[in-house]
Amino acid sequence: MNNLENHFGDDATVDKKTHNIILKFLEQNSAETSTKEASVMILDSLKNKDIIAITDTIYWKEKHRNIGKAIFLNSLVKSKANCNACHKNIEKGLIEDEDIKSIHNFSNIK
Repeated sequence: MNNLENHFGDDATVDKKTHNIILKFLEQNSAETSTKEASVMILDSLKNKDIIAITDTIYWKEKHRNIGKAIFLNSLVKSKANCNACHKNIEKGLIEDEDIKSIHNFSNIK
């Protein structure tokens, strides 16, 4: 939550109350405090590296290795950072195989 005035090129500065609410949420929902399998695997894959984006972790890359670049560039997905395009319960912190949308849902892929 430091340096929000330059958050991936955007100014994400918020007032102190909002800052504290977001910080509390992040601390309570961080991989370090979770017992979910994906959280444990992501942390294990970091190998003490300072990685900001989940998409840069070894675990994420391994899990998504068979997904073609066209999927991530699809207008319904837009980028690797748009987790909820494929993981319908990601906002609840759930990354279960049975919750993953089929790539056939992205019908404009050629």
